[in-house]
Amino acid sequence: MSKLQRLFKNTLVLMLANVLQPVMAFYLIVVISDLMGAEGLGEYNTIFNYLLIFQVSAAFGLRNLLTRDLAQHKDKAAAYVVNGSLIALFSSAASAGLMCLSVWLISDDPIILSGTFIASLSLVATGVGDVYEGVIRGFEHITQIGYAWIAENFARVIICLWLIFAGYGIIPLVWTYVALRFLKIVYYGWYVNKNIVQLVHRLEWGFVWELVGKTKIFALTVFAVTVYWRADIIMLEAMLSERDAGFYSAAYRFLSIAIILVDSFVNSLFPVLANLHIEEEENFHGACRKSLRLLVTAVTPVALLASLYAPEIIHFVFPDEFEPSVAVLRLIIWTIVPYSISQIFAYALVAAKKQHIDLMVNVLAMLANVILNWFFIPRWGIMGATMATFISIFIYVGIQTPFVVQKTIIFPTDEIFSRFHKIALPLLVIFLVYLTTSAFSWLIVTPIAFLLYLGALFVSGGINKGDRELLKRLLKR
Repeated sequence: MSKLQRLFKNTLVLMLANVLQPVMAFYLIVVISDLMGAEGLGEYNTIFNYLLIFQVSAAFGLRNLLTRDLAQHKDKAAAYVVNGSLIALFSSAASAGLMCLSVWLISDDPIILSGTFIASLSLVATGVGDVYEGVIRGFEHITQIGYAWIAENFARVIICLWLIFAGYGIIPLVWTYVALRFLKIVYYGWYVNKNIVQLVHRLEWGFVWELVGKTKIFALTVFAVTVYWRADIIMLEAMLSERDAGFYSAAYRFLSIAIILVDSFVNSLFPVLANLHIEEEENFHGACRKSLRLLVTAVTPVALLASLYAPEIIHFVFPDEFEPSVAVLRLIIWTIVPYSISQIFAYALVAAKKQHIDLMVNVLAMLANVILNWFFIPRWGIMGATMATFISIFIYVGIQTPFVVQKTIIFPTDEIFSRFHKIALPLLVIFLVYLTTSAFSWLIVTPIAFLLYLGALFVSGGINKGDRELLKRLLKR
Protein backbone atom coordinates (compact mmCIF):
# COMPACT_ATOMS: atom_id res chain seq x y z
CA MET A 1 0.00 0.00 0.00
CA SER A 2 1.41 3.41 -1.01
CA LYS A 3 1.90 6.32 1.41
CA LEU A 4 -1.03 8.13 -0.20
CA GLN A 5 -3.28 5.08 0.19
CA ARG A 6 -2.26 4.65 3.85
CA LEU A 7 -2.83 8.34 4.55
CA PHE A 8 -6.27 8.23 2.94
CA LYS A 9 -7.31 5.02 4.71
CA ASN A 10 -6.00 6.17 8.09
CA THR A 11 -7.66 9.57 7.73
CA LEU A 12 -10.96 7.99 6.65
CA VAL A 13 -11.10 5.57 9.59
CA LEU A 14 -10.04 8.20 12.14
CA MET A 15 -12.54 10.65 10.69
CA LEU A 16 -15.30 8.02 10.87
CA ALA A 17 -14.37 7.27 14.48
CA ASN A 18 -14.18 10.93 15.39
CA VAL A 19 -17.42 11.84 13.62
CA LEU A 20 -19.32 8.96 15.20
CA GLN A 21 -17.99 9.85 18.64
CA PRO A 22 -19.47 13.36 18.83
CA VAL A 23 -22.63 12.27 17.03
CA MET A 24 -23.19 9.54 19.63
CA ALA A 25 -22.02 11.72 22.51
CA PHE A 26 -24.16 14.59 21.31
CA TYR A 27 -27.31 12.63 21.98
CA LEU A 28 -25.95 11.91 25.45
CA ILE A 29 -25.37 15.64 25.97
CA VAL A 30 -28.88 16.44 24.75
CA VAL A 31 -30.39 13.93 27.18
CA ILE A 32 -28.33 15.34 30.06
CA SER A 33 -29.39 18.89 29.19
CA ASP A 34 -33.06 17.82 28.94
CA LEU A 35 -33.20 15.84 32.18
CA MET A 36 -30.62 17.66 34.29
CA GLY A 37 -30.71 21.18 32.81
CA ALA A 38 -27.87 23.60 32.24
CA GLU A 39 -26.51 23.00 35.76
CA GLY A 40 -26.24 19.24 35.23
CA LEU A 41 -24.61 19.75 31.85
CA GLY A 42 -22.20 22.24 33.42
CA GLU A 43 -21.18 19.74 36.11
CA TYR A 44 -20.72 16.96 33.56
CA ASN A 45 -18.57 19.12 31.27
CA THR A 46 -16.55 20.55 34.15
CA ILE A 47 -15.61 17.07 35.42
CA PHE A 48 -14.40 15.98 32.01
CA ASN A 49 -12.62 19.25 31.35
CA TYR A 50 -10.58 18.75 34.52
CA LEU A 51 -9.87 15.22 33.31
CA LEU A 52 -8.80 16.39 29.85
CA ILE A 53 -6.36 18.89 31.35
CA PHE A 54 -4.59 16.24 33.42
CA GLN A 55 -4.80 13.51 30.76
CA VAL A 56 -2.10 15.27 28.82
CA SER A 57 0.51 14.77 31.51
CA ALA A 58 -0.51 11.16 32.13
CA ALA A 59 1.83 9.79 29.41
CA PHE A 60 4.37 12.62 29.74
CA GLY A 61 4.02 13.51 26.04
CA LEU A 62 5.26 10.11 24.87
CA ARG A 63 2.66 9.59 22.13
CA ASN A 64 3.98 12.19 19.68
CA LEU A 65 7.61 11.35 20.46
CA LEU A 66 7.02 7.64 19.80
CA THR A 67 5.08 8.39 16.62
CA ARG A 68 7.88 10.53 15.19
CA ASP A 69 10.80 8.31 16.27
CA LEU A 70 9.22 4.99 15.29
CA ALA A 71 8.17 6.39 11.91
CA GLN A 72 11.91 6.83 11.35
CA HIS A 73 13.38 3.94 13.42
CA LYS A 74 10.95 1.02 13.66
CA ASP A 75 13.56 -1.40 15.04
CA LYS A 76 13.35 0.24 18.49
CA ALA A 77 9.66 -0.52 19.05
CA ALA A 78 10.04 -3.02 21.93
CA ALA A 79 12.37 -0.74 23.89
CA TYR A 80 10.03 2.20 23.45
CA VAL A 81 6.93 0.27 24.57
CA VAL A 82 8.37 -1.31 27.71
CA ASN A 83 10.43 1.62 28.96
CA GLY A 84 7.83 4.15 27.86
CA SER A 85 5.09 2.30 29.77
CA LEU A 86 7.11 2.56 32.99
CA ILE A 87 7.39 6.33 32.54
CA ALA A 88 3.65 6.52 31.79
CA LEU A 89 2.75 4.64 34.98
CA PHE A 90 4.71 7.02 37.20
CA SER A 91 3.54 10.10 35.31
CA SER A 92 -0.13 9.09 35.31
CA ALA A 93 -0.12 8.35 39.04
CA ALA A 94 1.38 11.80 39.72
CA SER A 95 -1.19 13.40 37.40
CA ALA A 96 -4.05 11.70 39.23
CA GLY A 97 -2.83 13.00 42.58
CA LEU A 98 -2.34 16.52 41.24
CA MET A 99 -5.79 16.47 39.63
CA CYS A 100 -7.49 15.53 42.89
CA LEU A 101 -5.59 18.22 44.79
CA SER A 102 -6.37 20.91 42.20
CA VAL A 103 -10.10 20.18 42.10
CA TRP A 104 -10.26 20.11 45.89
CA LEU A 105 -8.68 23.59 46.01
CA ILE A 106 -10.77 25.11 43.17
CA SER A 107 -14.29 23.68 43.42
CA ASP A 108 -16.79 23.28 46.26
CA ASP A 109 -19.46 21.45 44.23
CA PRO A 110 -19.81 17.93 45.76
CA ILE A 111 -20.74 16.34 42.42
CA ILE A 112 -17.71 17.86 40.69
CA LEU A 113 -15.43 16.82 43.58
CA SER A 114 -16.65 13.21 43.66
CA GLY A 115 -16.73 12.90 39.88
CA THR A 116 -13.21 14.19 39.34
CA PHE A 117 -11.77 11.98 42.11
CA ILE A 118 -13.28 8.92 40.40
CA ALA A 119 -12.30 10.11 36.91
CA SER A 120 -8.68 10.48 38.03
CA LEU A 121 -8.41 6.66 38.14
CA SER A 122 -8.68 6.58 34.36
CA LEU A 123 -5.42 8.54 34.01
CA VAL A 124 -3.39 5.36 34.49
CA ALA A 125 -5.17 3.72 31.56
CA THR A 126 -4.80 6.89 29.49
CA GLY A 127 -1.06 7.09 30.15
CA VAL A 128 -0.29 3.53 29.06
CA GLY A 129 -2.81 3.84 26.22
CA ASP A 130 -0.95 6.86 24.85
CA VAL A 131 2.25 4.82 24.69
CA TYR A 132 0.48 2.11 22.71
CA GLU A 133 -1.12 4.69 20.41
CA GLY A 134 2.27 6.25 19.75
CA VAL A 135 3.63 2.89 18.63
CA ILE A 136 0.57 2.10 16.50
CA ARG A 137 0.72 5.53 14.84
CA GLY A 138 4.47 5.20 14.22
CA PHE A 139 3.85 1.98 12.28
CA GLU A 140 0.89 3.66 10.50
CA HIS A 141 -1.63 1.08 11.74
CA ILE A 142 -3.83 4.01 12.68
CA THR A 143 -7.04 2.25 11.66
CA GLN A 144 -6.79 0.16 14.85
CA ILE A 145 -6.94 3.33 16.94
CA GLY A 146 -10.07 4.33 15.04
CA TYR A 147 -11.71 0.96 15.66
CA ALA A 148 -10.90 1.14 19.38
CA TRP A 149 -12.31 4.67 19.66
CA ILE A 150 -15.52 3.63 17.91
CA ALA A 151 -16.01 0.63 20.20
CA GLU A 152 -15.22 2.60 23.36
CA ASN A 153 -17.51 5.51 22.56
CA PHE A 154 -20.37 3.37 21.29
CA ALA A 155 -20.32 1.29 24.47
CA ARG A 156 -20.00 4.40 26.64
CA VAL A 157 -22.99 6.16 25.08
CA ILE A 158 -25.23 3.08 25.19
CA ILE A 159 -24.42 2.32 28.84
CA CYS A 160 -24.68 5.97 29.91
CA LEU A 161 -28.04 6.44 28.20
CA TRP A 162 -29.37 3.38 30.01
CA LEU A 163 -28.07 4.75 33.33
CA ILE A 164 -29.62 8.20 32.72
CA PHE A 165 -33.05 6.87 31.77
CA ALA A 166 -32.91 4.50 34.74
CA GLY A 167 -32.63 7.54 37.00
CA TYR A 168 -28.94 7.49 37.90
CA GLY A 169 -26.92 10.70 38.22
CA ILE A 170 -23.57 11.98 36.98
CA ILE A 171 -21.31 9.73 39.09
CA PRO A 172 -22.26 6.36 37.45
CA LEU A 173 -21.50 7.96 34.07
CA VAL A 174 -17.99 8.71 35.28
CA TRP A 175 -17.49 5.12 36.50
CA THR A 176 -18.54 3.88 33.05
CA TYR A 177 -15.88 6.06 31.41
CA VAL A 178 -13.18 4.71 33.75
CA ALA A 179 -14.04 1.05 33.13
CA LEU A 180 -14.13 1.38 29.34
CA ARG A 181 -10.84 3.27 29.29
CA PHE A 182 -9.11 0.29 30.97
CA LEU A 183 -10.74 -2.15 28.54
CA LYS A 184 -9.32 -0.18 25.62
CA ILE A 185 -5.71 -0.49 26.78
CA VAL A 186 -6.19 -4.25 27.11
CA TYR A 187 -7.09 -4.29 23.40
CA TYR A 188 -4.12 -2.08 22.50
CA GLY A 189 -1.73 -4.35 24.39
CA TRP A 190 -3.09 -7.43 22.64
CA TYR A 191 -2.86 -5.83 19.20
CA VAL A 192 0.68 -4.46 19.62
CA ASN A 193 1.96 -7.78 20.99
CA LYS A 194 0.37 -9.77 18.16
CA ASN A 195 0.91 -7.52 15.14
CA ILE A 196 3.78 -5.09 15.81
CA VAL A 197 6.27 -6.26 18.43
CA GLN A 198 6.26 -8.72 21.31
CA LEU A 199 5.99 -6.97 24.65
CA VAL A 200 9.02 -8.72 26.06
CA HIS A 201 12.00 -6.48 26.70
CA ARG A 202 14.15 -5.74 29.69
CA LEU A 203 14.01 -2.41 31.44
CA GLU A 204 16.92 -0.17 30.52
CA TRP A 205 17.24 2.61 33.06
CA GLY A 206 19.62 4.54 30.83
CA PHE A 207 17.05 4.44 28.03
CA VAL A 208 14.29 5.44 30.48
CA TRP A 209 16.18 8.59 31.43
CA GLU A 210 16.96 9.26 27.77
CA LEU A 211 13.25 9.07 26.99
CA VAL A 212 12.42 11.37 29.89
CA GLY A 213 14.92 13.90 28.58
CA LYS A 214 13.56 13.72 25.03
CA THR A 215 9.89 13.76 25.92
CA LYS A 216 9.78 16.52 28.53
CA ILE A 217 9.32 19.12 25.76
CA PHE A 218 6.43 17.09 24.31
CA ALA A 219 4.87 16.74 27.78
CA LEU A 220 5.03 20.46 28.47
CA THR A 221 3.67 21.21 24.99
CA VAL A 222 0.67 18.92 25.36
CA PHE A 223 -0.03 20.35 28.82
CA ALA A 224 0.07 23.92 27.44
CA VAL A 225 -2.23 22.94 24.55
CA THR A 226 -4.77 21.36 26.87
CA VAL A 227 -4.81 24.27 29.32
CA TYR A 228 -5.20 26.56 26.31
CA TRP A 229 -8.34 24.73 25.12
CA ARG A 230 -9.89 24.00 28.53
CA ALA A 231 -9.14 27.13 30.57
CA ASP A 232 -12.30 28.88 29.37
CA ILE A 233 -14.78 26.34 30.76
CA ILE A 234 -12.84 25.84 33.99
CA MET A 235 -12.68 29.62 34.55
CA LEU A 236 -16.36 30.06 33.67
CA GLU A 237 -17.35 27.47 36.27
CA ALA A 238 -15.07 29.04 38.89
CA MET A 239 -15.84 32.74 38.15
CA LEU A 240 -19.54 32.50 37.21
CA SER A 241 -21.59 29.29 37.55
CA GLU A 242 -22.14 25.75 36.27
CA ARG A 243 -25.16 27.10 34.37
CA ASP A 244 -23.04 29.56 32.40
CA ALA A 245 -20.50 26.84 31.75
CA GLY A 246 -23.34 24.71 30.39
CA PHE A 247 -24.48 27.41 27.94
CA TYR A 248 -20.92 27.88 26.73
CA SER A 249 -20.29 24.13 26.49
CA ALA A 250 -23.37 23.62 24.32
CA ALA A 251 -21.99 25.91 21.59
CA TYR A 252 -18.44 24.69 22.14
CA ARG A 253 -19.53 21.16 21.23
CA PHE A 254 -19.91 22.18 17.61
CA LEU A 255 -16.40 23.64 17.54
CA SER A 256 -15.16 20.39 19.07
CA ILE A 257 -16.68 18.41 16.20
CA ALA A 258 -14.95 20.64 13.65
CA ILE A 259 -11.65 20.33 15.55
CA ILE A 260 -11.99 16.54 15.55
CA LEU A 261 -12.29 16.51 11.76
CA VAL A 262 -9.10 18.57 11.44
CA ASP A 263 -7.27 16.42 13.99
CA SER A 264 -8.24 13.23 12.16
CA PHE A 265 -6.40 14.49 9.10
CA VAL A 266 -3.31 15.89 10.81
CA ASN A 267 -2.89 12.84 13.06
CA SER A 268 -2.79 10.65 9.96
CA LEU A 269 -0.49 13.13 8.23
CA PHE A 270 2.06 13.43 11.04
CA PRO A 271 3.95 10.11 10.60
CA VAL A 272 4.04 10.77 6.84
CA LEU A 273 5.56 14.23 7.40
CA ALA A 274 8.10 12.83 9.87
CA ASN A 275 9.21 10.24 7.33
CA LEU A 276 9.26 12.69 4.42
CA HIS A 277 11.42 15.17 6.33
CA ILE A 278 14.12 12.52 6.62
CA GLU A 279 13.86 10.92 3.17
CA GLU A 280 12.28 13.44 0.76
CA GLU A 281 12.56 17.01 2.06
CA GLU A 282 11.18 18.64 -1.10
CA ASN A 283 8.07 16.45 -0.90
CA PHE A 284 7.81 17.41 2.78
CA HIS A 285 7.38 21.07 1.83
CA GLY A 286 4.88 20.19 -0.89
CA ALA A 287 2.83 17.97 1.44
CA CYS A 288 2.65 20.73 4.07
CA ARG A 289 1.55 23.35 1.53
CA LYS A 290 -1.11 21.16 -0.09
CA SER A 291 -2.45 20.00 3.29
CA LEU A 292 -2.69 23.59 4.50
CA ARG A 293 -4.60 24.69 1.41
CA LEU A 294 -7.00 21.75 1.44
CA LEU A 295 -7.77 22.11 5.15
CA VAL A 296 -8.55 25.82 4.93
CA THR A 297 -10.69 25.20 1.84
CA ALA A 298 -12.62 22.47 3.65
CA VAL A 299 -13.25 24.12 7.03
CA THR A 300 -14.09 27.69 5.96
CA PRO A 301 -17.55 26.83 4.53
CA VAL A 302 -18.27 24.75 7.64
CA ALA A 303 -17.58 27.80 9.80
CA LEU A 304 -19.70 30.05 7.60
CA LEU A 305 -22.71 27.70 7.52
CA ALA A 306 -22.58 27.04 11.28
CA SER A 307 -22.36 30.78 11.97
CA LEU A 308 -25.26 31.67 9.67
CA TYR A 309 -27.53 28.91 10.97
CA ALA A 310 -26.48 29.13 14.64
CA PRO A 311 -30.04 29.75 15.98
CA GLU A 312 -31.49 26.84 14.04
CA ILE A 313 -28.64 24.50 15.08
CA ILE A 314 -28.79 25.33 18.78
CA HIS A 315 -32.60 25.10 19.01
CA PHE A 316 -32.63 21.87 16.99
CA VAL A 317 -30.31 20.17 19.51
CA PHE A 318 -30.92 21.87 22.86
CA PRO A 319 -33.95 23.13 24.85
CA ASP A 320 -35.12 26.75 24.61
CA GLU A 321 -33.20 27.77 27.75
CA PHE A 322 -29.98 27.45 25.73
CA GLU A 323 -30.71 30.62 23.72
CA PRO A 324 -27.49 32.29 25.11
CA SER A 325 -25.51 29.60 23.26
CA VAL A 326 -26.51 31.04 19.86
CA ALA A 327 -24.28 34.13 20.07
CA VAL A 328 -21.39 31.97 21.30
CA LEU A 329 -21.67 29.60 18.34
CA ARG A 330 -21.83 32.42 15.78
CA LEU A 331 -18.35 33.61 16.76
CA ILE A 332 -16.52 30.65 18.25
CA ILE A 333 -16.99 28.37 15.23
CA TRP A 334 -14.71 30.66 13.18
CA THR A 335 -11.85 29.54 15.42
CA ILE A 336 -11.59 26.42 13.26
CA VAL A 337 -10.02 28.31 10.33
CA PRO A 338 -6.87 29.60 12.09
CA TYR A 339 -6.81 26.35 14.09
CA SER A 340 -6.36 24.38 10.86
CA ILE A 341 -3.37 26.55 9.93
CA SER A 342 -1.88 26.19 13.42
CA GLN A 343 -2.03 22.39 13.30
CA ILE A 344 -0.16 22.07 10.01
CA PHE A 345 2.43 24.53 11.30
CA ALA A 346 2.77 22.68 14.61
CA TYR A 347 3.23 19.22 13.12
CA ALA A 348 5.69 20.58 10.57
CA LEU A 349 7.79 22.00 13.42
CA VAL A 350 7.76 18.71 15.31
CA ALA A 351 8.52 16.65 12.18
CA ALA A 352 11.49 18.96 11.57
CA LYS A 353 12.65 18.37 15.20
CA LYS A 354 11.93 21.96 16.20
CA GLN A 355 9.67 20.93 19.07
CA HIS A 356 11.31 23.49 21.37
CA ILE A 357 9.83 26.24 19.16
CA ASP A 358 6.43 24.53 19.22
CA LEU A 359 6.63 24.47 23.04
CA MET A 360 7.44 28.18 23.23
CA VAL A 361 4.55 29.05 20.90
CA ASN A 362 2.06 26.98 22.89
CA VAL A 363 3.13 28.38 26.26
CA LEU A 364 2.79 31.97 25.03
CA ALA A 365 -0.60 31.22 23.46
CA MET A 366 -1.77 29.49 26.65
CA LEU A 367 -0.79 32.50 28.76
CA ALA A 368 -2.53 34.85 26.34
CA ASN A 369 -5.73 32.79 26.49
CA VAL A 370 -5.77 32.56 30.30
CA ILE A 371 -5.12 36.32 30.66
CA LEU A 372 -7.83 37.17 28.13
CA ASN A 373 -10.34 34.89 29.89
CA TRP A 374 -9.43 36.37 33.27
CA PHE A 375 -10.00 39.88 31.89
CA PHE A 376 -13.06 39.23 29.67
CA ILE A 377 -15.23 36.77 31.66
CA PRO A 378 -16.06 39.11 34.59
CA ARG A 379 -17.01 41.84 32.09
CA TRP A 380 -18.89 39.93 29.36
CA GLY A 381 -19.61 36.48 30.79
CA ILE A 382 -19.80 33.63 28.28
CA MET A 383 -19.22 36.03 25.38
CA GLY A 384 -16.03 37.13 27.13
CA ALA A 385 -14.80 33.53 27.09
CA THR A 386 -15.80 33.30 23.42
CA MET A 387 -13.84 36.43 22.50
CA ALA A 388 -10.83 35.16 24.45
CA THR A 389 -10.79 31.90 22.48
CA PHE A 390 -11.26 33.68 19.16
CA ILE A 391 -8.54 36.29 19.73
CA SER A 392 -6.00 33.92 21.26
CA ILE A 393 -6.01 31.52 18.28
CA PHE A 394 -4.89 34.38 16.04
CA ILE A 395 -2.17 35.18 18.56
CA TYR A 396 -1.16 31.51 18.37
CA VAL A 397 -0.81 31.53 14.56
CA GLY A 398 0.85 34.93 14.63
CA ILE A 399 3.60 33.66 16.93
CA GLN A 400 4.07 30.50 14.82
CA THR A 401 4.35 32.20 11.44
CA PRO A 402 7.90 33.70 11.68
CA PHE A 403 9.30 30.28 12.65
CA VAL A 404 7.44 28.31 9.97
CA VAL A 405 6.99 30.30 6.77
CA GLN A 406 10.15 30.06 4.65
CA LYS A 407 12.07 28.47 7.56
CA THR A 408 10.29 25.16 8.19
CA ILE A 409 7.90 25.13 5.22
CA ILE A 410 9.17 26.71 2.01
CA PHE A 411 6.42 28.60 0.18
CA PRO A 412 6.98 29.93 -3.36
CA THR A 413 6.61 33.69 -3.08
CA ASP A 414 3.58 33.83 -5.38
CA GLU A 415 1.80 31.00 -3.52
CA ILE A 416 1.60 32.43 -0.01
CA PHE A 417 -1.58 34.40 -0.65
CA SER A 418 -2.39 33.66 -4.30
CA ARG A 419 -4.76 30.73 -3.66
CA PHE A 420 -6.63 31.80 -0.56
CA HIS A 421 -8.57 34.55 -2.34
CA LYS A 422 -10.01 31.94 -4.71
CA ILE A 423 -12.40 30.68 -2.05
CA ALA A 424 -14.00 34.14 -1.68
CA LEU A 425 -16.41 33.62 -4.62
CA PRO A 426 -17.53 30.15 -3.42
CA LEU A 427 -18.14 31.57 0.08
CA LEU A 428 -20.24 34.34 -1.46
CA VAL A 429 -22.34 31.62 -3.13
CA ILE A 430 -23.09 30.12 0.30
CA PHE A 431 -24.10 33.53 1.65
CA LEU A 432 -26.43 34.15 -1.31
CA VAL A 433 -28.05 30.74 -0.79
CA TYR A 434 -28.63 31.66 2.86
CA LEU A 435 -30.26 34.98 1.91
CA THR A 436 -32.58 33.48 -0.71
CA THR A 437 -33.75 30.27 1.01
CA SER A 438 -35.09 31.49 4.37
CA ALA A 439 -38.40 29.70 3.71
CA PHE A 440 -36.70 26.29 3.64
CA SER A 441 -35.34 24.15 6.46
CA TRP A 442 -31.65 24.57 7.24
CA LEU A 443 -31.32 20.78 7.17
CA ILE A 444 -32.12 20.87 3.44
CA VAL A 445 -30.33 24.11 2.56
CA THR A 446 -26.92 23.46 4.17
CA PRO A 447 -25.93 20.38 2.13
CA ILE A 448 -27.13 22.09 -1.06
CA ALA A 449 -25.10 25.20 -0.19
CA PHE A 450 -22.01 23.08 0.45
CA LEU A 451 -22.36 21.31 -2.92
CA LEU A 452 -22.71 24.66 -4.67
CA TYR A 453 -19.60 25.81 -2.82
CA LEU A 454 -17.66 22.84 -4.23
CA GLY A 455 -18.91 23.62 -7.73
CA ALA A 456 -17.89 27.27 -7.39
CA LEU A 457 -14.45 26.14 -6.22
CA PHE A 458 -13.86 24.36 -9.52
CA VAL A 459 -15.04 27.42 -11.46
CA SER A 460 -12.89 29.88 -9.51
CA GLY A 461 -9.77 27.69 -9.59
CA GLY A 462 -9.80 27.09 -5.86
CA ILE A 463 -9.31 23.42 -6.73
CA ASN A 464 -6.59 23.25 -9.36
CA LYS A 465 -5.65 20.49 -11.78
CA GLY A 466 -3.28 18.85 -9.30
CA ASP A 467 -5.97 18.80 -6.63
CA ARG A 468 -8.48 17.28 -9.07
CA GLU A 469 -6.03 14.53 -10.01
CA LEU A 470 -5.43 13.79 -6.34
CA LEU A 471 -9.17 13.63 -5.64
CA LYS A 472 -9.69 11.28 -8.59
CA ARG A 473 -6.97 8.95 -7.30
CA LEU A 474 -8.46 8.97 -3.81
CA LEU A 475 -11.99 8.31 -5.07
CA LYS A 476 -10.79 5.36 -7.16
CA ARG A 477 -9.24 3.84 -4.07
